[in-house]
Amino acid sequence: MTVRTLLALCLLLSSGIQAEARGSIARDAPWDAHHIDVLPIEVRHYIAEICKGPPRAQHDFATYNPQEKRWRINLEYLECNGHGLAEYRRGNQCLDVDFVAVGSHWQLARKTYAQCGL
Repeated sequence: MTVRTLLALCLLLSSGIQAEARGSIARDAPWDAHHIDVLPIEVRHYIAEICKGPPRAQHDFATYNPQEKRWRINLEYLECNGHGLAEYRRGNQCLDVDFVAVGSHWQLARKTYAQCGL
């Protein structure tokens, strides 16, 4: 094989991999229990106490700030048993909770109402 043929083959293979990667992102459901499954156990327990049933969440439900070692949980992006959490909403304000790392565990650090993102 010539260098030109090898280069063309590499470009062709890499474009196929990139197309597959982009396609897999699009298949992620907007409401998905997996968005909760990846969270620390303490955060999942908190959500289980709120939901008392199967939870699902949108992409923006949980965000992590590595500099602060902080998880911000936006409850407006959480559904429990197919319903939103109206009790954690005050008009256009929604409850956000923060968990911070304390050693190898996560501790509830703050609850505050902020502008809803929906």
